[in-house]
Amino acid sequence: MRLSTFLYSFLETVFYRIHIRLCIGDFVMSYELVTDSASNLTKDLLDKYGIRMISYHVSLDDADYACYDPDRDYAEAGRHFYERMRNGARVSTSLVNTASFEDFFRPLLSEGKDIIFVGISGGLSGTVQAARIAAEDLKEEYPDRRIEVIDSMGASLGEGLMVIGLSRLRADGATIDEAVEWYEANKMDMNHVFTVDDLKYLQRGGRISAAEAIVGSILSIKPVLQASDEGKIIAFTKMRGRKKALKEIADQTIKHIVHPEDQVIGIAHCDAPEDAEYVASLVREACPVQDIVIRYYDICTGTHVGPGTVAIFFMGKGRDLNDTADSFIPQAIKGLKDSAGKLIGPRKVTETA
Repeated sequence: MRLSTFLYSFLETVFYRIHIRLCIGDFVMSYELVTDSASNLTKDLLDKYGIRMISYHVSLDDADYACYDPDRDYAEAGRHFYERMRNGARVSTSLVNTASFEDFFRPLLSEGKDIIFVGISGGLSGTVQAARIAAEDLKEEYPDRRIEVIDSMGASLGEGLMVIGLSRLRADGATIDEAVEWYEANKMDMNHVFTVDDLKYLQRGGRISAAEAIVGSILSIKPVLQASDEGKIIAFTKMRGRKKALKEIADQTIKHIVHPEDQVIGIAHCDAPEDAEYVASLVREACPVQDIVIRYYDICTGTHVGPGTVAIFFMGKGRDLNDTADSFIPQAIKGLKDSAGKLIGPRKVTETA
């Protein structure tokens, strides 16, 4: 990192914290912002924006790890984790249960703080439901306090960038009601578009069939996926080859982003830093975006999409990318037949009398 870049980032953080503490004061900080580790926010961003994080856990070859550990290098942990996945490690994840939420929320409520919790989409996990049960259970114990639970309808930096938006609103004096209203009004404009490198992880998660995974892998068909209006992962389109798929997610960003000059967009990757930078370069060439945040994909959510995944997150006008979300198996089978024909050559016809 160049010295000028480092100084700019350092001074921006210092002035942001001064703005919170001196210009706004205790009134704004009367509510805390909490998110889960699926939001992909790293320690530097959590510290800068005054956000708290509750972590999922992942099992890697029967050893348990917190998905977010403030004392662990985020990128190095990601490199290690995804390399282990490539080498066949057994992985599984667990959501944050109700008791864990109660233990996390209780000290904040005891300090007289209200809470906004933002969690991964309910279409992908039961985390938000567990948080809602915890909030309801704590009402009797803290009748004068509030816990607002928001279903992000997304994940990764699509969730995390919106939580940063809440922090900026809080710093500008927004009440808890105004902050919640803003999030609910804007969350469906946060687009999540990504491509995976190995189809077996989508197959394991039940998002494609075994036949689709086999044929797609043979033909190097790479699905381009998105977060739907229901907060689920759906196929958007498909490309032949990795490079075309990466270009497609950049093209969709360029086509659908609104007011790019005002946006900080996000890119998350499962140990594919060069591909993430390639996508970022395509966007920068075409769009005057304010900035691009690139981070390793959270290791818990990353288990479900696999090493090599690259995802991009930006604000558009809704999530309709105007393409088909049909299964890519028909195209894959057609491609297989075409390839076979090229290898075998034209079929000889023998005339009979």
